[in-house]
Amino acid sequence: WTVIVIFFITYGFAVLGLAFVVEPLQDARANVSSSTDEEILDSLLLLLNGLDKMMFTLIQVLMQDSFHSIMRNILPFVPASWVFFYSYMMIGCLVLMNLVTAIIVENASETAKNDRETILKNKLAIQNKEFLELKTLFEAMDKDGSGTLSWAEFKSSFQDADMSRKWVLLDVHPDQCKELFNLLDDGDGEIDA
Repeated sequence: WTVIVIFFITYGFAVLGLAFVVEPLQDARANVSSSTDEEILDSLLLLLNGLDKMMFTLIQVLMQDSFHSIMRNILPFVPASWVFFYSYMMIGCLVLMNLVTAIIVENASETAKNDRETILKNKLAIQNKEFLELKTLFEAMDKDGSGTLSWAEFKSSFQDADMSRKWVLLDVHPDQCKELFNLLDDGDGEIDA
């Protein structure tokens, strides 16, 4: 996009430059009396006379490639030409900076969005894993195979060494046993496994 935008800006300024810089130079060339001025004007017209030549010179100006020598030679013949060239440089540089900034911001936003999605996927994966661990744990605690856990079955799981380790891995400690049961119990004195 940057190249396309710079092309159109350069094209627009080249058309303006043909009218506001090249035409006065051509008029000055037609009325020149000094051979030195004639030589300078011929060299300037060689660089600027034509849309393609003007665009090439404007890109040279935008890249700040020794354009001051061109401008110094134009100024005696077209005194306001510096406004044209500096306007082009200002607009071109601002557009370039804005486009580059926009690209950087867009990439940062996309990366942040991808990071959020990745974090969410990781959290969901962890929740699914913990859910499966809890389901497996509850199924192992259901001694009578009824599909529900009574307070006695739930309490005994904290006394079993293997089960107790699994509870600790889930960050549940024996002193929280009754509180956890009451949270999971829907009021019938049993927890659905």
